[in-house]
Amino acid sequence: MKASDESAGPPPPDHSRVQRRTVRTLVVAEVVSGSGIATGFAVTSLLAEDIGGSATLAGLSQTAATLGGAVAAGAVAALTHVRGRRPGLAAGYLVAAVGAVVCTVSAVQRDFALFLVGMVLYGAAGATGLQARFAAADLAAPQQRGKAMSLVLTTTVVGAVVGPNLTGPGAELARSVGLPPLSGTFLFAMVGFGIAFAAIAVFLRPDPLLLARGEDTETGERVKPPPLREMLGALRGNGPAVLAILAIVAGHLVMIAVMAMTGIHMHHAQVGLGVIGMVLSGHLAGMYGFSTLFGWLVDKYGSRPVLYGGLAGMLLSLWISGSADGADVAQLAVGLALLGLTWSAVLVAASVLLSESVDLAARPAAQGFSDMAMNIAAAGGAAFSGVVLERFGFGTLTMISAFVLLLPLFALPAVRRSAASRRAVPSADRPS
Repeated sequence: MKASDESAGPPPPDHSRVQRRTVRTLVVAEVVSGSGIATGFAVTSLLAEDIGGSATLAGLSQTAATLGGAVAAGAVAALTHVRGRRPGLAAGYLVAAVGAVVCTVSAVQRDFALFLVGMVLYGAAGATGLQARFAAADLAAPQQRGKAMSLVLTTTVVGAVVGPNLTGPGAELARSVGLPPLSGTFLFAMVGFGIAFAAIAVFLRPDPLLLARGEDTETGERVKPPPLREMLGALRGNGPAVLAILAIVAGHLVMIAVMAMTGIHMHHAQVGLGVIGMVLSGHLAGMYGFSTLFGWLVDKYGSRPVLYGGLAGMLLSLWISGSADGADVAQLAVGLALLGLTWSAVLVAASVLLSESVDLAARPAAQGFSDMAMNIAAAGGAAFSGVVLERFGFGTLTMISAFVLLLPLFALPAVRRSAASRRAVPSADRPS
Protein backbone atom coordinates (compact mmCIF):
# COMPACT_ATOMS: atom_id res chain seq x y z
CA MET A 1 0.00 0.00 0.00
CA LYS A 2 2.82 2.33 0.88
CA ALA A 3 4.61 1.53 -2.37
CA SER A 4 1.52 2.27 -4.39
CA ASP A 5 1.14 5.61 -2.61
CA GLU A 6 4.74 6.51 -3.41
CA SER A 7 4.35 5.53 -7.05
CA ALA A 8 1.30 7.77 -7.30
CA GLY A 9 3.61 10.78 -7.17
CA PRO A 10 3.02 14.13 -5.45
CA PRO A 11 -0.55 15.11 -4.61
CA PRO A 12 -2.30 17.43 -7.03
CA PRO A 13 -1.98 21.13 -6.20
CA ASP A 14 -4.70 22.73 -4.12
CA HIS A 15 -6.65 24.93 -6.53
CA SER A 16 -7.71 27.42 -3.88
CA ARG A 17 -4.12 27.90 -2.74
CA VAL A 18 -2.89 28.28 -6.32
CA GLN A 19 -5.70 30.74 -7.01
CA ARG A 20 -4.65 32.96 -4.11
CA ARG A 21 -1.03 32.87 -5.28
CA THR A 22 -2.11 33.63 -8.84
CA VAL A 23 -4.15 36.68 -7.84
CA ARG A 24 -1.34 38.02 -5.64
CA THR A 25 1.15 37.67 -8.48
CA LEU A 26 -1.17 39.34 -10.96
CA VAL A 27 -1.85 42.23 -8.56
CA VAL A 28 1.88 42.92 -8.18
CA ALA A 29 2.38 42.76 -11.94
CA GLU A 30 -0.56 45.10 -12.53
CA VAL A 31 0.64 47.70 -10.04
CA VAL A 32 4.17 47.98 -11.43
CA SER A 33 3.18 47.66 -15.08
CA GLY A 34 0.30 50.11 -14.62
CA SER A 35 2.75 52.63 -13.19
CA GLY A 36 4.96 52.09 -16.23
CA ILE A 37 2.05 52.61 -18.63
CA ALA A 38 0.86 55.81 -16.95
CA THR A 39 4.44 57.08 -16.59
CA GLY A 40 5.17 56.78 -20.29
CA PHE A 41 1.82 57.98 -21.57
CA ALA A 42 2.07 61.10 -19.41
CA VAL A 43 4.78 62.45 -21.73
CA THR A 44 4.23 60.43 -24.91
CA SER A 45 2.59 63.23 -26.90
CA LEU A 46 5.09 65.81 -25.66
CA LEU A 47 8.07 63.64 -26.62
CA ALA A 48 6.50 62.81 -29.99
CA GLU A 49 5.99 66.49 -30.74
CA ASP A 50 9.54 67.27 -29.63
CA ILE A 51 11.04 64.58 -31.88
CA GLY A 52 8.68 65.01 -34.84
CA GLY A 53 8.38 68.79 -34.64
CA SER A 54 4.63 68.71 -35.23
CA ALA A 55 1.53 68.44 -33.08
CA THR A 56 -0.12 66.51 -35.91
CA LEU A 57 2.58 63.86 -35.82
CA ALA A 58 2.28 63.68 -32.03
CA GLY A 59 -1.16 62.14 -32.37
CA LEU A 60 0.33 59.22 -34.26
CA SER A 61 2.11 58.03 -31.13
CA GLN A 62 -1.17 57.17 -29.38
CA THR A 63 -2.45 55.47 -32.52
CA ALA A 64 0.74 53.40 -32.75
CA ALA A 65 0.41 52.31 -29.11
CA THR A 66 -3.26 51.39 -29.55
CA LEU A 67 -2.61 49.37 -32.69
CA GLY A 68 0.34 47.73 -30.96
CA GLY A 69 -2.00 46.76 -28.16
CA ALA A 70 -4.40 45.18 -30.66
CA VAL A 71 -1.63 43.10 -32.21
CA ALA A 72 -0.29 42.16 -28.78
CA ALA A 73 -3.72 41.03 -27.57
CA GLY A 74 -3.94 38.55 -30.42
CA ALA A 75 -0.33 37.40 -30.03
CA VAL A 76 -0.60 36.95 -26.24
CA ALA A 77 -3.85 35.01 -26.69
CA ALA A 78 -2.31 32.76 -29.35
CA LEU A 79 0.70 31.98 -27.15
CA THR A 80 -1.57 31.45 -24.14
CA HIS A 81 -3.75 29.08 -26.14
CA VAL A 82 -0.77 26.84 -26.86
CA ARG A 83 1.57 27.30 -23.88
CA GLY A 84 -0.50 28.75 -21.01
CA ARG A 85 -0.98 32.04 -19.17
CA ARG A 86 2.56 32.39 -17.82
CA PRO A 87 4.39 32.39 -21.18
CA GLY A 88 1.75 34.63 -22.76
CA LEU A 89 1.72 37.32 -20.07
CA ALA A 90 5.50 37.20 -19.53
CA ALA A 91 6.13 37.67 -23.26
CA GLY A 92 3.76 40.64 -23.37
CA TYR A 93 5.52 42.47 -20.56
CA LEU A 94 8.95 41.66 -22.02
CA VAL A 95 7.95 43.15 -25.38
CA ALA A 96 6.69 46.28 -23.60
CA ALA A 97 10.02 46.62 -21.76
CA VAL A 98 11.86 46.43 -25.09
CA GLY A 99 9.48 49.10 -26.40
CA ALA A 100 10.41 51.42 -23.53
CA VAL A 101 14.10 50.96 -24.41
CA VAL A 102 13.41 51.70 -28.08
CA CYS A 103 11.49 54.88 -27.16
CA THR A 104 14.44 56.04 -25.06
CA VAL A 105 16.91 55.37 -27.88
CA SER A 106 14.68 57.20 -30.37
CA ALA A 107 14.67 60.26 -28.08
CA VAL A 108 18.47 60.28 -28.05
CA GLN A 109 18.70 59.84 -31.83
CA ARG A 110 15.67 62.07 -32.50
CA ASP A 111 14.26 59.44 -34.83
CA PHE A 112 10.48 59.74 -35.07
CA ALA A 113 10.00 56.54 -37.08
CA LEU A 114 11.94 54.59 -34.45
CA PHE A 115 9.80 56.23 -31.76
CA LEU A 116 6.64 54.93 -33.44
CA VAL A 117 8.14 51.43 -33.52
CA GLY A 118 8.86 51.75 -29.82
CA MET A 119 5.29 52.86 -29.13
CA VAL A 120 3.90 49.86 -31.02
CA LEU A 121 5.93 47.58 -28.74
CA TYR A 122 5.08 49.72 -25.71
CA GLY A 123 1.38 49.22 -26.41
CA ALA A 124 1.78 45.54 -25.52
CA ALA A 125 1.77 46.51 -21.83
CA GLY A 126 -1.84 47.68 -21.80
CA ALA A 127 -3.07 44.66 -23.75
CA THR A 128 -1.17 42.28 -21.49
CA GLY A 129 -2.55 43.95 -18.38
CA LEU A 130 -6.10 43.48 -19.66
CA GLN A 131 -5.42 39.82 -20.49
CA ALA A 132 -4.30 39.37 -16.88
CA ARG A 133 -7.89 39.81 -15.70
CA PHE A 134 -8.82 36.58 -17.46
CA ALA A 135 -5.92 34.73 -15.82
CA ALA A 136 -7.39 35.66 -12.45
CA ALA A 137 -10.57 33.75 -13.29
CA ASP A 138 -9.09 30.49 -14.61
CA LEU A 139 -9.18 28.76 -11.22
CA ALA A 140 -11.81 30.93 -9.53
CA ALA A 141 -15.06 29.34 -8.42
CA PRO A 142 -17.97 30.36 -10.70
CA GLN A 143 -19.46 32.53 -7.95
CA GLN A 144 -16.13 34.35 -7.46
CA ARG A 145 -15.05 35.09 -11.05
CA GLY A 146 -16.25 38.67 -10.88
CA LYS A 147 -14.36 39.31 -7.66
CA ALA A 148 -11.14 37.81 -9.04
CA MET A 149 -11.25 39.74 -12.32
CA SER A 150 -12.25 43.03 -10.75
CA LEU A 151 -9.56 42.84 -8.07
CA VAL A 152 -6.87 42.68 -10.73
CA LEU A 153 -8.48 45.55 -12.65
CA THR A 154 -8.81 47.71 -9.54
CA THR A 155 -5.08 47.64 -8.82
CA THR A 156 -4.54 49.45 -12.13
CA VAL A 157 -5.72 52.65 -10.46
CA VAL A 158 -2.57 52.60 -8.31
CA GLY A 159 -0.43 52.88 -11.42
CA ALA A 160 -2.70 55.55 -12.88
CA VAL A 161 -2.15 57.69 -9.77
CA VAL A 162 1.55 56.98 -9.21
CA GLY A 163 2.71 57.00 -12.84
CA PRO A 164 2.17 60.66 -13.79
CA ASN A 165 3.87 61.75 -10.56
CA LEU A 166 7.09 60.11 -11.75
CA THR A 167 7.40 62.57 -14.64
CA GLY A 168 9.52 65.04 -12.66
CA PRO A 169 11.83 62.45 -11.10
CA GLY A 170 12.14 60.83 -14.51
CA ALA A 171 13.35 64.06 -16.06
CA GLU A 172 15.93 64.49 -13.29
CA LEU A 173 17.12 60.91 -13.75
CA ALA A 174 17.47 61.43 -17.50
CA ARG A 175 19.50 64.61 -17.04
CA SER A 176 21.79 62.87 -14.55
CA VAL A 177 22.74 60.22 -17.13
CA GLY A 178 22.88 62.59 -20.12
CA LEU A 179 19.53 61.67 -21.74
CA PRO A 180 16.79 64.01 -23.00
CA PRO A 181 14.58 64.93 -20.00
CA LEU A 182 11.34 63.66 -21.54
CA SER A 183 12.85 60.22 -22.07
CA GLY A 184 13.40 59.66 -18.35
CA THR A 185 9.89 58.38 -17.71
CA PHE A 186 10.50 55.55 -20.17
CA LEU A 187 13.36 54.40 -17.94
CA PHE A 188 10.86 54.01 -15.09
CA ALA A 189 8.48 52.24 -17.49
CA MET A 190 11.23 49.83 -18.52
CA VAL A 191 11.87 48.95 -14.87
CA GLY A 192 8.14 48.53 -14.18
CA PHE A 193 7.61 46.22 -17.14
CA GLY A 194 10.75 44.32 -16.22
CA ILE A 195 9.49 43.69 -12.68
CA ALA A 196 6.10 42.60 -14.06
CA PHE A 197 7.86 40.17 -16.43
CA ALA A 198 9.93 38.72 -13.58
CA ALA A 199 6.92 38.40 -11.27
CA ILE A 200 4.92 36.48 -13.88
CA ALA A 201 7.84 34.32 -15.02
CA VAL A 202 8.90 33.33 -11.50
CA PHE A 203 5.75 33.26 -9.40
CA LEU A 204 2.87 32.39 -11.75
CA ARG A 205 3.43 28.70 -11.08
CA PRO A 206 1.71 26.36 -11.54
CA ASP A 207 0.15 27.91 -14.61
CA PRO A 208 -3.53 28.59 -13.76
CA LEU A 209 -4.84 27.85 -17.24
CA LEU A 210 -2.92 24.60 -17.63
CA LEU A 211 -4.03 23.54 -14.16
CA ALA A 212 -7.65 24.37 -14.98
CA ARG A 213 -7.33 22.23 -18.12
CA GLY A 214 -6.17 19.34 -15.99
CA GLU A 215 -2.72 19.23 -17.54
CA ASP A 216 0.34 18.06 -15.61
CA THR A 217 2.11 21.28 -14.65
CA GLU A 218 4.84 19.42 -12.76
CA THR A 219 6.09 17.14 -15.55
CA GLY A 220 5.29 19.51 -18.38
CA GLU A 221 2.97 17.00 -20.09
CA ARG A 222 0.33 18.91 -22.00
CA VAL A 223 -2.72 18.15 -24.00
CA LYS A 224 -2.40 19.56 -27.47
CA PRO A 225 -5.12 22.23 -27.73
CA PRO A 226 -7.39 22.39 -30.77
CA PRO A 227 -6.35 24.79 -33.57
CA LEU A 228 -6.91 28.46 -32.79
CA ARG A 229 -9.15 28.88 -35.85
CA GLU A 230 -11.36 26.05 -34.62
CA MET A 231 -11.64 27.70 -31.22
CA LEU A 232 -12.66 31.04 -32.72
CA GLY A 233 -15.20 29.20 -34.84
CA ALA A 234 -16.85 28.09 -31.59
CA LEU A 235 -18.10 31.66 -31.16
CA ARG A 236 -20.50 31.24 -34.07
CA GLY A 237 -23.96 30.60 -32.73
CA ASN A 238 -22.88 31.36 -29.15
CA GLY A 239 -25.18 34.29 -28.42
CA PRO A 240 -23.95 35.15 -24.91
CA ALA A 241 -20.29 35.11 -26.01
CA VAL A 242 -21.01 37.31 -29.03
CA LEU A 243 -23.00 39.69 -26.84
CA ALA A 244 -20.10 39.90 -24.37
CA ILE A 245 -17.61 40.73 -27.13
CA LEU A 246 -20.01 43.27 -28.69
CA ALA A 247 -20.45 44.97 -25.30
CA ILE A 248 -16.70 45.07 -24.62
CA VAL A 249 -15.96 46.53 -28.06
CA ALA A 250 -18.82 49.06 -28.09
CA GLY A 251 -18.20 50.19 -24.52
CA HIS A 252 -14.48 50.69 -25.04
CA LEU A 253 -14.91 52.45 -28.39
CA VAL A 254 -17.36 54.94 -26.89
CA MET A 255 -15.28 55.51 -23.76
CA ILE A 256 -12.09 56.21 -25.72
CA ALA A 257 -13.81 58.44 -28.29
CA VAL A 258 -15.58 60.63 -25.72
CA MET A 259 -12.69 60.73 -23.24
CA ALA A 260 -10.20 61.75 -25.92
CA MET A 261 -12.36 64.65 -27.11
CA THR A 262 -13.64 65.96 -23.75
CA GLY A 263 -10.32 67.63 -22.99
CA ILE A 264 -10.23 69.28 -26.42
CA HIS A 265 -13.88 70.36 -26.02
CA MET A 266 -12.93 72.07 -22.74
CA HIS A 267 -9.71 73.51 -24.16
CA HIS A 268 -11.67 75.17 -26.96
CA ALA A 269 -13.70 76.92 -24.24
CA GLN A 270 -10.46 78.30 -22.71
CA VAL A 271 -10.51 75.96 -19.70
CA GLY A 272 -7.07 75.66 -18.12
CA LEU A 273 -4.92 72.55 -18.47
CA GLY A 274 -4.85 72.01 -14.71
CA VAL A 275 -8.65 71.84 -14.55
CA ILE A 276 -8.78 69.54 -17.57
CA GLY A 277 -6.29 67.27 -15.87
CA MET A 278 -8.44 67.08 -12.75
CA VAL A 279 -11.49 66.13 -14.82
CA LEU A 280 -9.56 63.38 -16.58
CA SER A 281 -8.20 62.13 -13.25
CA GLY A 282 -11.76 61.72 -12.00
CA HIS A 283 -12.51 59.72 -15.13
CA LEU A 284 -9.52 57.42 -14.54
CA ALA A 285 -10.54 56.91 -10.92
CA GLY A 286 -14.01 55.89 -12.09
CA MET A 287 -12.57 53.47 -14.63
CA TYR A 288 -10.66 51.35 -12.13
CA GLY A 289 -11.38 52.47 -8.58
CA PHE A 290 -14.73 50.67 -8.22
CA SER A 291 -14.11 47.51 -10.24
CA THR A 292 -14.33 45.35 -7.11
CA LEU A 293 -17.84 46.67 -6.45
CA PHE A 294 -18.98 45.55 -9.90
CA GLY A 295 -17.23 42.21 -9.44
CA TRP A 296 -19.20 41.68 -6.23
CA LEU A 297 -22.44 42.64 -7.97
CA VAL A 298 -21.73 40.22 -10.83
CA ASP A 299 -21.05 37.39 -8.39
CA LYS A 300 -24.22 38.15 -6.42
CA TYR A 301 -26.73 38.99 -9.16
CA GLY A 302 -25.19 37.66 -12.38
CA SER A 303 -23.38 39.27 -15.28
CA ARG A 304 -26.40 40.29 -17.38
CA PRO A 305 -28.09 42.69 -14.88
CA VAL A 306 -24.77 44.45 -14.24
CA LEU A 307 -24.10 44.63 -17.97
CA TYR A 308 -27.56 46.10 -18.56
CA GLY A 309 -27.02 48.68 -15.82
CA GLY A 310 -23.54 49.57 -17.10
CA LEU A 311 -24.75 50.19 -20.65
CA ALA A 312 -27.69 52.27 -19.40
CA GLY A 313 -25.33 54.25 -17.17
CA MET A 314 -23.03 54.94 -20.11
CA LEU A 315 -25.99 56.33 -22.05
CA LEU A 316 -26.83 58.60 -19.11
CA SER A 317 -23.22 59.82 -18.97
CA LEU A 318 -23.34 60.68 -22.67
CA TRP A 319 -26.50 62.76 -22.14
CA ILE A 320 -24.87 64.61 -19.22
CA SER A 321 -21.65 65.35 -21.14
CA GLY A 322 -23.27 65.97 -24.51
CA SER A 323 -25.60 68.62 -23.16
CA ALA A 324 -22.75 70.58 -21.55
CA ASP A 325 -20.83 73.49 -22.98
CA GLY A 326 -17.06 73.23 -22.94
CA ALA A 327 -16.93 75.69 -20.03
CA ASP A 328 -19.40 73.65 -17.91
CA VAL A 329 -16.59 72.03 -15.97
CA ALA A 330 -18.72 70.54 -13.18
CA GLN A 331 -21.21 68.92 -15.56
CA LEU A 332 -18.45 67.54 -17.78
CA ALA A 333 -16.60 66.23 -14.72
CA VAL A 334 -19.72 64.37 -13.56
CA GLY A 335 -20.39 63.03 -17.06
CA LEU A 336 -16.84 61.83 -17.62
CA ALA A 337 -16.54 60.27 -14.15
CA LEU A 338 -19.82 58.42 -14.71
CA LEU A 339 -18.57 57.30 -18.12
CA GLY A 340 -15.48 55.76 -16.52
CA LEU A 341 -17.51 54.17 -13.72
CA THR A 342 -20.05 52.55 -16.03
CA TRP A 343 -17.37 51.48 -18.53
CA SER A 344 -15.87 49.52 -15.65
CA ALA A 345 -19.22 47.85 -14.97
CA VAL A 346 -19.57 46.87 -18.63
CA LEU A 347 -16.01 45.54 -18.87
CA VAL A 348 -16.24 43.43 -15.70
CA ALA A 349 -19.71 42.04 -16.45
CA ALA A 350 -18.99 41.32 -20.12
CA SER A 351 -15.63 39.71 -19.30
CA VAL A 352 -17.27 37.35 -16.80
CA LEU A 353 -20.07 36.61 -19.27
CA LEU A 354 -17.53 35.76 -21.95
CA SER A 355 -15.55 33.46 -19.64
CA GLU A 356 -18.63 31.56 -18.49
CA SER A 357 -20.10 31.28 -22.00
CA VAL A 358 -17.25 29.43 -23.74
CA ASP A 359 -15.55 26.13 -23.01
CA LEU A 360 -12.25 26.21 -21.17
CA ALA A 361 -10.33 25.14 -24.29
CA ALA A 362 -11.73 28.06 -26.28
CA ARG A 363 -11.37 30.77 -23.64
CA PRO A 364 -7.90 32.13 -24.49
CA ALA A 365 -8.87 32.47 -28.17
CA ALA A 366 -12.20 34.16 -27.40
CA GLN A 367 -10.67 36.43 -24.76
CA GLY A 368 -7.79 37.44 -27.01
CA PHE A 369 -10.16 38.11 -29.90
CA SER A 370 -12.34 40.35 -27.73
CA ASP A 371 -9.38 42.43 -26.53
CA MET A 372 -7.88 42.65 -30.02
CA ALA A 373 -11.21 43.87 -31.41
CA MET A 374 -11.52 46.28 -28.48
CA ASN A 375 -8.16 47.88 -29.21
CA ILE A 376 -8.80 48.13 -32.96
CA ALA A 377 -12.16 49.75 -32.28
CA ALA A 378 -10.54 52.17 -29.84
CA ALA A 379 -7.96 53.21 -32.43
CA GLY A 380 -10.67 53.83 -35.00
CA GLY A 381 -12.90 55.57 -32.47
CA ALA A 382 -10.14 57.95 -31.42
CA ALA A 383 -9.43 58.93 -35.02
CA PHE A 384 -13.11 59.20 -35.99
CA SER A 385 -14.01 61.24 -32.91
CA GLY A 386 -11.62 64.04 -33.87
CA VAL A 387 -13.25 64.39 -37.28
CA VAL A 388 -16.75 64.46 -35.77
CA LEU A 389 -15.77 67.02 -33.13
CA GLU A 390 -14.17 69.34 -35.66
CA ARG A 391 -17.01 69.21 -38.18
CA PHE A 392 -20.16 68.68 -36.09
CA GLY A 393 -19.35 69.36 -32.45
CA PHE A 394 -19.16 67.50 -29.17
CA GLY A 395 -22.91 66.98 -28.85
CA THR A 396 -23.05 65.11 -32.15
CA LEU A 397 -20.15 62.92 -31.04
CA THR A 398 -22.00 61.85 -27.89
CA MET A 399 -25.17 61.22 -29.93
CA ILE A 400 -23.35 58.92 -32.35
CA SER A 401 -21.73 57.19 -29.39
CA ALA A 402 -25.17 56.57 -27.88
CA PHE A 403 -26.30 54.78 -31.05
CA VAL A 404 -23.22 52.54 -30.83
CA LEU A 405 -24.19 51.53 -27.27
CA LEU A 406 -27.71 50.63 -28.38
CA LEU A 407 -26.34 47.64 -30.31
CA PRO A 408 -25.42 45.51 -27.28
CA LEU A 409 -28.24 47.01 -25.22
CA PHE A 410 -30.87 45.79 -27.70
CA ALA A 411 -29.07 42.49 -28.23
CA LEU A 412 -29.15 41.61 -24.53
CA PRO A 413 -32.87 40.71 -24.24
CA ALA A 414 -32.70 38.82 -27.57
CA VAL A 415 -29.87 36.67 -26.22
CA ARG A 416 -31.83 36.07 -23.02
CA ARG A 417 -34.90 34.91 -24.97
CA SER A 418 -32.75 32.65 -27.14
CA ALA A 419 -31.12 31.06 -24.08
CA ALA A 420 -34.53 30.57 -22.45
CA SER A 421 -35.94 28.89 -25.57
CA ARG A 422 -32.97 26.50 -25.74
CA ARG A 423 -33.48 25.50 -22.12
CA ALA A 424 -37.19 24.93 -22.79
CA VAL A 425 -36.45 22.34 -25.49
CA PRO A 426 -36.22 18.82 -24.00
CA SER A 427 -32.76 17.36 -24.43
CA ALA A 428 -34.14 14.50 -26.54
CA ASP A 429 -35.59 16.96 -29.02
CA ARG A 430 -32.41 18.98 -29.44
CA PRO A 431 -30.41 18.44 -32.58
CA SER A 432 -27.27 16.45 -32.07
